[in-house]
Amino acid sequence: MSQGLSLGHGRFGPGIILRAMAEATPIRVLVVDDHRLFTHALTTVLLQDGRFEVVGTAATGREAVTLAKNARADVVLMDMSMPVLDGPAATRKLRSHDPPPQVIALSGHTDELSRTAALDAGASAFVTKSEAFDELVATILEVCGHE
Repeated sequence: MSQGLSLGHGRFGPGIILRAMAEATPIRVLVVDDHRLFTHALTTVLLQDGRFEVVGTAATGREAVTLAKNARADVVLMDMSMPVLDGPAATRKLRSHDPPPQVIALSGHTDELSRTAALDAGASAFVTKSEAFDELVATILEVCGHE
C-alpha cells in the first residue's frame, strides 16, 4: 500500500480530506458594531489571521441583515446593543436566512440576562468584550466546526 494521501483507503479517509479542505478555506466574517474604533480594531486583528476573511462591517442590525446575505458570511460577530435594529432582533432575522450564518453575540455586559437574551434570539455563542481575543477566535472556530 502506498503511503500518503489516498481517498477512502489507507491513512486518510474522505472525512479527513473534506475537513482539511474546509479548514483551508477562510471563514467569512461579518463584524457588526456601532463603535467604529472597536470595529476597526477587531477587523484589523482578524485580517492578520489567514483563517479569516472579513467580508464586511456594519454599524446597525439592519445593515448587518442585508450585508450578511449579500456577502455570504459564515459567521456574524454581532454587538447586542445597537441603534436601528438591536443585536437580538438582527440575530433572529439572520437566523431565518437560507443558509443562516452562525451568530456570535458580543456584549460589554456580563450579566446572565444579556447572555440569555442573545442565546434565546438564536446566537450560537456569547462572548463579552472583556474576553481575550484568543477566546473569540476559539469561539469562531468552534461554531464554524473548525475546532
